[in-house]
Amino acid sequence: MIKILSENLRLILVGFIAILMIAAGAVVISLYFGGDVAREIIITEITGSAYIQRDGKRLNADKRAKLKSGDILTTDKKCTVRLSMDGDKYISVEPDTTVYVYYTDVASKGSISVNLTKGAVICQLNKKLDKKSDFSLKTPNSTVSVKGTVFRAEFNCMDSYMGYEDVMITEVQNLEGTVMLQLYDAEKEPFDLPMVLVEGTRAQMITAADVCRYGYLNYDIDLSEFSEITLREITRASTEKQLAFSQDVLGEAYRAAAEESRRLETMTETTTETTEETKVTTVRTTASTTETTTTSDTSETTSETTYGTLATTYKKHEYTTYSGIKWWEITGNTDTGTDDYEDWFSEPSYGNETTTGTVTAGTTAAVPN
Repeated sequence: MIKILSENLRLILVGFIAILMIAAGAVVISLYFGGDVAREIIITEITGSAYIQRDGKRLNADKRAKLKSGDILTTDKKCTVRLSMDGDKYISVEPDTTVYVYYTDVASKGSISVNLTKGAVICQLNKKLDKKSDFSLKTPNSTVSVKGTVFRAEFNCMDSYMGYEDVMITEVQNLEGTVMLQLYDAEKEPFDLPMVLVEGTRAQMITAADVCRYGYLNYDIDLSEFSEITLREITRASTEKQLAFSQDVLGEAYRAAAEESRRLETMTETTTETTEETKVTTVRTTASTTETTTTSDTSETTSETTYGTLATTYKKHEYTTYSGIKWWEITGNTDTGTDDYEDWFSEPSYGNETTTGTVTAGTTAAVPN
């Protein structure tokens, strides 16, 4: 009996020690990571159809779905998706967009890289990142680095633009704070020094085999150029952060965009109805002509003459997905978040130079706000 009690006591003691060791390990991990829980990126809103590419599979995206680091999210032409991370960071994905999200597991010591290959996103950081964290948006020809701001970025690849072929274009509109821009050439090398984009301004970055330059830098944002969807998201951000534009100004721009959207929709419906009526009329006319030709009796030979329609023609630039190598095609383990993706757009090194004093537009900056 005493032997049995001794064995049970030993097992209880071993179990108690194991529990203490696990608890101590948890405390050490908590202290090391600053008490952070595992990071997640979640779809909080979705309208329309979107899908996720993961581990070679295509999954339908839906509300509350969690994205793994390395997932590729694609929205259709009528879909919007809102992503949430860490409770204070949001990514609004616009229609017809493809975005690749890379992130580390722990917020206080981690990084987030939103990689845009087609379309547009709005990034909203409600709190400033600490010194051990970083947030960047990358396109095939640029990097946008921030510490806590609201900005929109759009990427397209055009067959031809300004006399150049296969042109990559990144547009950035900074709505709050400042962001740092790094332009890359066609060989994926940094072009010149990073530039600062100040609040309320926009920039265009152009890259092709024969050109690498800013189309414009620190030009004022024109709200009338934004779509109804874009303005809706910017207006929502303005309820949580003070942007370069007041809510009244944004509301007025949104109403104008919504009215224009309805007008275009009405025009489209009218054009469709007119086209359908024309088709019916043409069919009836053709049937009548066929009947007349069949019933007529003539021995004369009539030569047919084709009359062309004189019209002005033009080449329309169509936006297409970047035709070059994609990030997920050059990295081996994108689903793990531990590959060499960062090497694709490694941050340039310019020695030990430091920037002091006031940062002005069009100059380098060590830490954008």
